[in-house]
Amino acid sequence: MKEYQILLNGETITYQLTYKYMKNIRMRVKGGMLFVSAPYGTPLEYIEKTIQTYQKRILKQINAYQPYAQYCDHGYVLIFNQRYRIVLHDIGIKKCQFHHRDIYVYHRDIQTCIEKMCRQILHDYIEEKIIAYLAYDFDLDMPLIEIKKYKSRWGSCYYRDHRVSFHLGLIHLEKELIDYVILHELVHFLQPNHSALFYQEIAQRMPCYKEIQKRLKEKHT
Repeated sequence: MKEYQILLNGETITYQLTYKYMKNIRMRVKGGMLFVSAPYGTPLEYIEKTIQTYQKRILKQINAYQPYAQYCDHGYVLIFNQRYRIVLHDIGIKKCQFHHRDIYVYHRDIQTCIEKMCRQILHDYIEEKIIAYLAYDFDLDMPLIEIKKYKSRWGSCYYRDHRVSFHLGLIHLEKELIDYVILHELVHFLQPNHSALFYQEIAQRMPCYKEIQKRLKEKHT
């Protein structure tokens, strides 16, 4: 993977290029960065011409990107899509506390403190929702819940181990989107693949899932 720069509509954009065994050029914007994959031997001039062809769409996606958090004094973090200001009061204690729409952090390692708090908040929310789903929509035992950091997915179901795992980044999203991810992973206990039957099970429990699924795809992990 190599990093290049290209001028798009007067803006200098950095992109990462990877050559692979593939037939066509692929481009995606993730985390405000453009990633390009191209077949081996494709000239750089042709790759950049292709990027320029789609520059309007690419720039729109790049400029729309906003990080979910800025872990610094007077930075911010989104929790359930609500913005909270970070206020540092360093007394050497790895602890956070809500004060209306502020989060007071009592240690200079702001990110570690806030992520620890967010991990617990997300776990408690997911546990509560799963209990409700199992009470009304599933004939299943309570699975083990894990919160992890993933790079490109929101959750996983390990049905043989009766375990579900969720990306910590879900804490930043609207609860409606989180609920879909929870439901998605629970349905994998009934249908381990993404067959038509799988989505029938989803639709029975969440008829509007396609609209929610579309909104979720617009989010970055």
